[in-house]
Parts: sequence; C-alpha cells; structure tokens
Amino acid sequence: MAEEQPIGSILLVDCGTVMTKATLLEQVAGQYRLVARGEAPTTVEYPWSDIAAGIRHAVDHISASTGRRFFEPSGDLIIPELRGQQGIDAFAATVSASQPLQVVLAGLVRDLSVSSAERAAAGTYSTIKAILANDGRDGGQSEGASVHTIHDAAPDVICIAGGVEGGAAEPVLSLVEAATLASSLIEQSTRPRLLFAGNSRLRQRVVQMVGKRAELSVADNVRPTRTEENLLSARAELDQLYVQEKLERLPGFEAVSKWSAVAPKPTARAFGQLVQYLWRLGDSSKGILGIDVGAASTTVAAVFDGRLFTTIRGDLGVTFGGERMIQEHGAETVTRWLPEPVSADETRGMLINKVIRPTSIPQDVRELWLDQALAREAIRTTLELARPGWEPGAAQPYPHLLPLCDTIVVGGSVLAHTPRPGQAALTVLDALEPIGVTTLVLDTHGLAPALGIVAEVKPLAAVEVLDSGAFVNLATVVAPVGHARRGETILRVHATYGEGKFSVEIGYGDLEVLPLPPGQQAVLELRPLHNFDVGLGGPGKAGKLRVSGGLAGLIIDARGRPLHIPGNTEQRQSQMQQWLWDVGG
Repeated sequence: MAEEQPIGSILLVDCGTVMTKATLLEQVAGQYRLVARGEAPTTVEYPWSDIAAGIRHAVDHISASTGRRFFEPSGDLIIPELRGQQGIDAFAATVSASQPLQVVLAGLVRDLSVSSAERAAAGTYSTIKAILANDGRDGGQSEGASVHTIHDAAPDVICIAGGVEGGAAEPVLSLVEAATLASSLIEQSTRPRLLFAGNSRLRQRVVQMVGKRAELSVADNVRPTRTEENLLSARAELDQLYVQEKLERLPGFEAVSKWSAVAPKPTARAFGQLVQYLWRLGDSSKGILGIDVGAASTTVAAVFDGRLFTTIRGDLGVTFGGERMIQEHGAETVTRWLPEPVSADETRGMLINKVIRPTSIPQDVRELWLDQALAREAIRTTLELARPGWEPGAAQPYPHLLPLCDTIVVGGSVLAHTPRPGQAALTVLDALEPIGVTTLVLDTHGLAPALGIVAEVKPLAAVEVLDSGAFVNLATVVAPVGHARRGETILRVHATYGEGKFSVEIGYGDLEVLPLPPGQQAVLELRPLHNFDVGLGGPGKAGKLRVSGGLAGLIIDARGRPLHIPGNTEQRQSQMQQWLWDVGG
C-alpha cells in the first residue's frame, strides 16, 4: 500500500468579488501554524480576465515576506514542495468572485411554496429576479404576463414549486407551461434551465410537457405538506447549477482547479463547514452563528443541534448592493445608524463612489460610519431571510428574538479592519441583537472559509491553526431580556479575575463595557432583577460562569430586546453617538 504523501505546507486562497486573499500554513515544531498572508485585488475583469493572476499577485506578498518561491516561470504552481523553500505540498481555494445565479421563482402560494423555494435559493449564491404566484396576490398574472416577466428577467434558472404532495395539479402545470414557453422564446445560448421542486406526483407530466423546449431538472418538493419544508434537494440542485454556470466559467478557473487538491468551493459553503465544526467545540444546548460580510454578498451560517442552516444574500454587500437597498427601502434605512446628519444625496454619492472604486478604503469617519451602517443592514436583512428556516429547538426561549448562541463568529473586512474593536462589536450587537451570554469571535485574517476547505485536505491542519489563535475573542456579551423603566437597576454583576475583582449595577438602557482583555478569564456572578433573563435557566435565574476577555472587553448590553431606536432624528443621532462612546468607538 502506498504511503500517504506528507503535507508540510498548504497554500489557501479565497477569491472574493473585490479582493483575493492568500494564506500559507506550515508545520512549525511539528504543528501547523499560520505563517504568512497576502492579498491583492481580484482579477476577474479586464485587463487580466484571469482569477489566477490575482492569486499570483496575492502570493507575491507572501514570497516577499518569507523568501519562498511558489510559481514556475511558466506561471504554474510548484507542487509538491521542493528543497530550498520552493512550492507547497497542497493547495485549496474558495471562490465567490462570480456573479450570483439569476433566479425566477414560481409557485402557488406566496407565503407557502414560494417562500420555501425562496429559502432554498437563499442557501446558494442566488439573486431573485422575479416571483410569480398563482394565489391572486397583486391581482395574479395571466400566462402571457408571466411569460413577459420571465423574458424581461432573463434568468439563469426558473424554479417552480407548488402543490403539496398529492395536492393541486392544474395550477402547477400552468406555471410549468408558462415557464417552458418563456424559456423557448429566449435565445438558445442564454436559455434558462427549469427546476421543478413541486408536487412529485406531477413529475412525469412535467417532463412530457417540457419536452425538448427547455432543459429540466427535478428536485424533491420544497413544501411536501403545509407545515413541512424540505429544502436540501432543491438547494443542492441550485448550488450545482451555480458551480456549473457561474464558478466554472470564471476566466482562469480551470488553471486554479488543476492546482487544487480538492475542487474549489463556493466561499459560503466552506464558511458554513467551519461554523459547523466550531459548534462541536461549544455548548451543544445552544446554537452558533457565523456572519461573513463581503463586498458583494452577506452570509449567515447557523448551527442548531448539529444541523447547518446557511443563508446568502448574493446581491447585498458593503460595496455592491447599498444603492439598491436605498432605492427599495429609503436612505433612512442606512442613515438611521449614523451619529451625524447625512443627506440622502450625499449617502447615494458615497455609495456610487464605493462601486466605482471598490478597493478603496474610507477616507474620513463619515465613510467609515456608512460602511458599518451598511454592514448592520446587510446582516439584519440576511437574518430576516434566514430565521424562518431555522429549527433552533430549545435554544429559542423567545420566538421573536434571536436564539441563544454560545458563539458568534464574525468576518469580513468591514468588521476585521475597524479602527477600534468596539466599533466591530457594536455593529454586530446592533445587527443581531443577541440574548443571554455570548462570545463574539473575530476572524481577523479572513481564515474561516479557508479553514473550512483545508479540513478536507488535512483535518489536523484546521484543528491546529484554530488552536493556535487564528481567531481572536472580540468580546463576551451579556444581554438581559425583559422590560423595565429606563435607568432602573436590572442586573448586578460581580466579576473575579486573577487577584482582582469588581462589582457593578446595570440599569435598563445601559451599554456598559468592563475591562477584560484578551487572554484574561473571569468568573462572573450574574444576579438579574425584576424577572430579567440572562440566559442562565429562565427569568430571574442567577448564577456563575467563567468567561474569557476580548479586544473590546466584557460588554453588558442592557439596551433591551428588541432594540429601540428613537424616531426623532436628533434624538436618534445623539443615541448613536452615545453608543459609540460607550464602546470606545
């Protein structure tokens, strides 16, 4: 039997929409460690039109700091590693640089089958271009109007849901006929695929109806009963179509695939795998969240009872998508998070400038605040789409609030590169509104997707890099749930750490940051008043627990759940400024 090839060095890359990041892992004293990082603009567009070029540019930064040579003069990666620090033993890549899959959804009932199809699509890099429903909402649409809508949307995929198992037939088939007709009227080279994910008893009739007029795939019914969802099959089909129609058509993708020990993966999928692994290391009675805010997309990965739920807004990031958000929801959706007045025109101007110059960084504090406001709304919007599909079980004591989470992992340049850690912590708290006791973990190096895929190449490397401190604790957060008059004492906190200790009383509405630096552990005694719940077993329950410090310390967020944002503009801006001061931002 052939011996397994030893892997001493691993090069990981993540090709994002704007930036490509490269990371070198190497065995140091018998353990894998993060040795060096580099990043460069992604090179999908002209003049390079080759994602491999961006990888080479990012790796050049690693070469400059380590002296290692990675590429042959021909541009090929040197694998396996040669003597004299040349090449690497393994390479793996994650990619999110492609355009999302353009999808039209069709179904019978907007709040049932269509919503389930929407959540199935949300687990992939997809953008919903149009929704067709036969439930009479918006007056319904004739077949001709549906054909016109599909033709104008020019989708990559038309996903048709509807009909519980053994349920409606003719209304579903009419949607199939409209989708087939619309598809057949589109040029062959750009003709959309049809994905049928409805009543399985109609599959044979659907196949006969579509015939050779369109390419058809089938998946399990996304809504087999009125109260049951089954999203995995449809999501897998859409994910496969995304890889085939978008990722594999990226210029340079073939070369990158040849270098890779495993097939390059969508970034969000690898990110979700890492979050699922981290859940196994924490409190299994709670959930874990992973938040990745990119330039063009936002990912929320949640794990409850070992099950992974991944949701992606492929059209909403901090660089691309902001102007669309303002057009759809109004500028105040974003500007309400700013501590100073900014007009709608000025906001739109800053957003357009970000799209024109996607690699630029904020030049003044107002642009920085806008980035963080966009991150808040991107997370909140993605979370709103994600939560109906979760099954948190016992981790959800309050249905209208976020489930209990042991850890929240946050990543993305907008959070990892904040000037002050308190700003990153406040952005996450405002966006997610966690409850109970939660640890915020910051992916400062953008390693989460890379570690998710390296687990397939060398599982030990992922474990050892995590253990070596690849992520840093941003803060431990205590967020009581309950109602009281503003300023009324709702929680007494006593902390003991090393040779020191302190006690503090928290009033309702307070946002208190207590000193607890990274590496420092403390025993907290929490005594809630007025039947407030701090996640220790129910309302009014007190207790002790050991917590770890972070870059932003120990944060007691007693602002209330759900978060109250003043309606008056001046009061709101004053409140935002106060919260920034509270966290040291």
